[in-house]
Amino acid sequence: MKSTWFDDFRREARRWAPTSLTALLGLQLIRVLFPSLVGYLRDAQGVDALYLAPVALGIFLTAFLASLLRRATGPRRALWVTAGGVGLLRLAEQVSTSPGLDLALSAAGTALFLLFIPNALGTARARGMEGTTQFGFAFLLGLAADTAVHVGARTLDLSWQPGVVPIAIVALLGCGLLAALRASGAETDPQSASDGSWGRGLALVALGPWLFLQLLVYQNVARVSALTGWETPAAGALVVLGNALGMAAAAWLARARWMGFRTAIVGGLLLTGALVYAEPGGAGGALLLLGGQVLSLVLAMILFAGLGRDVARTGLARTTVANGVAGLLLASLTFLYYVTYDIALGFRAQALLPLAALLVGMGAVIASRDKSAPDEAWADTRPAIAGLSLLIAPLALALTWGRPGAIQPDPANTAIRVMDYNVHNGFNTAGRLDLEAVAKLVEGSGADVVGLQEVSRGWLIWGGVDMLIWLSQRLDMPYVSGPTSDAQWGNAILSRYPIVRAETFRLPPDDVLLLRGYIVAEIDLGGGTLTLIDTHFTHRAGDDAIRESQASTLVDAWDGAAATVIVGDMNATPDSDAMQILSGAGLVNVAAEIGTPPVLTAPADDPGRQIDYIWASPDLGFADLEIVQSTASDHLPLAATITLR
Repeated sequence: MKSTWFDDFRREARRWAPTSLTALLGLQLIRVLFPSLVGYLRDAQGVDALYLAPVALGIFLTAFLASLLRRATGPRRALWVTAGGVGLLRLAEQVSTSPGLDLALSAAGTALFLLFIPNALGTARARGMEGTTQFGFAFLLGLAADTAVHVGARTLDLSWQPGVVPIAIVALLGCGLLAALRASGAETDPQSASDGSWGRGLALVALGPWLFLQLLVYQNVARVSALTGWETPAAGALVVLGNALGMAAAAWLARARWMGFRTAIVGGLLLTGALVYAEPGGAGGALLLLGGQVLSLVLAMILFAGLGRDVARTGLARTTVANGVAGLLLASLTFLYYVTYDIALGFRAQALLPLAALLVGMGAVIASRDKSAPDEAWADTRPAIAGLSLLIAPLALALTWGRPGAIQPDPANTAIRVMDYNVHNGFNTAGRLDLEAVAKLVEGSGADVVGLQEVSRGWLIWGGVDMLIWLSQRLDMPYVSGPTSDAQWGNAILSRYPIVRAETFRLPPDDVLLLRGYIVAEIDLGGGTLTLIDTHFTHRAGDDAIRESQASTLVDAWDGAAATVIVGDMNATPDSDAMQILSGAGLVNVAAEIGTPPVLTAPADDPGRQIDYIWASPDLGFADLEIVQSTASDHLPLAATITLR
C-alpha cells in the first residue's frame, strides 16, 4: 500500500518526539530554577546575591559530564537517563509544594536537560546533516510547544498552578516522552560516529546565548504584551506564529540551498541590529520582534545542520566541552542581565542582548563555513506545519478571554476603598510564586482600587509570568501599567472604577541601577474624581538623600491639589526626613491618624517597621484602616476607605 503524507508525518513525529518533549519539559524546569534561586535561596533563605552565581554555575557545570555519562552507560541508556530523568523530575516538581524541593528538583532536571543535548546530538550525527537538521527541527518544535503551553496557562507556568489538571497534563507529557524513548531506542547505533572536529564543534557554544535570547526576549509572551500593549492571546499568537514562520523559513532556505555561510552572516548582523533597538512599542515593535524571532530560529537551524558535517569520531568529548560552555554562557548572561539592576557593572542589562545575538551569529557562521550546498533531502516543512497547529493555544485562550470592564459609578457615590500593596513579584515569604494568594487577599479586602509595586511582566527570575494581566483577569479589574526600570518591571494600578486619565513619570535620579517612578491616575467615583498616585522609592539603606529627593518630586507633582491619595512602598519610616517632607507639605498619613499603634508593614512574617503608606490630601475623609496579615508577599498591604467631602 502506498505511503501517504500523513503516514510519513507520523513516522517523523516518532523521531521528533523524544527531543521535542525533552526540550519542552527542560525549558519549564529552567523557568522554575531561576526564580527558585532568587525567590527562595536569596529572599527566603537570606543567601547573598553574589553567592547565587556560584550555585547557578555549579548546576550548569554538570553539562561537562555528558561524555562520561555516554561512556559509562552507552548511547541508548544515556538518552534514557537524561530524557527520562527530565520527564520524571518535571512530574515530581509539579507535585511538590515545597520551595526548597522545587529548587532541588529543577536544578537536577536542568542538569539532565543539559546532558541530554550533546547525547541526543551524538545519536543524530549517525545520519549526518540530515540527522542533526532533524534534531534541530525537533528541538525548535519543543521550544514552540513549550511557548504554546505557557500561553494556554495565561503565562503562569503549570509548575506554579495547584490542582489535579496541571499534574495530569505534565504526567501525560512525561508518559509521552517515555513512550517516545522506547519507540526510538532501536534506532540508536552505539558504534556510529558521534563527534566532530574542534573547529566546527565549537559552534555549539552559541546554543547558550541563543537560549538566553529565547527565554528573555523571543519566547517571552509577557514581554511582548508589556512592549506592545496587547493582551496575552494576541501577544501569544504573535510568538507562536513567529515560531512557525521561523521553522518554515529555515526549511525554505534549505530547499533553496541558501542556508549557508552568507545567510549566517547576514542573519547574525540583522539579528544583532534588531536587538540594539530591543524595546519599541506598538505594531512596529511587534513586527521587529517577529522578524528577530524568525531570524533567531533560522540561525539555530544553520547551527544544528552544520554540526552534522565533519563527523568522523565516536565519543562526545568535543561536543561535551562546547555544550558545557554553552550552559555556562546561558547561566552567566542571565545572572549578569539581572544583577546589573542591583550592582554597578558599568553597563545596562539591555547591552547583553545584542552581544548574545552576535555570539549566535558567530556560531552559525562557524557551523556553516563550508560553502558547499546542502542536500535538498533535509529541507522539511512538517515541523513548521506542526508549529502552526500550536496556534490553537492562543486561539482557544482568546475564546475564553474577557477584557475587564469598570463598573458604572453611582453619581451619588463619594467613597472608595483604596489599597496599597508591594506584591514582591508574586513570591511569598517562603519563596514560592503564589499569585492566587495575592488575588484572594485583594478580594477579601474589598478594595476598589489597588496601587501595586514590584510588578513583574515576564522577568525570568520571577517566573516569566505577566503578573499584571494575570491579576487583572483573575480579579476582573482594569489596569494601568507604570514600568520603571524597563518595560517589564515597576508599578501598576488596578481599579473597579473608570480610570479617566493616567500617566507615568520618572523619579529622580536617572543614574540609579533600579529606576523608580510613579503613576498619576484620575478615577471617576461617580460623585467626584479622585487622583491616585502610586509610587515606589529606592530601597538601599544609605540612599536617604535620594528618597528625600523623590519625596520632594511627589510633593511637586501633587501641588496641593484636592482629592488626592498617594500610595506606595517608600522604604522609609514615618520619622525619616523623606516622610517628613510629605507630612510637612500637608499630606496626611492615614495609618498614623486612624491606625492602632504600632503600625507595621514589613517584613510580612515578622513586621517591625512601617515603610508602606496611604497618604491623603487634607480635604479627604478616611476610615476603616486595615493592615491585612498575610505572607503572600514580604510586605503587608494597607487598605482604607477614602471619602470625598
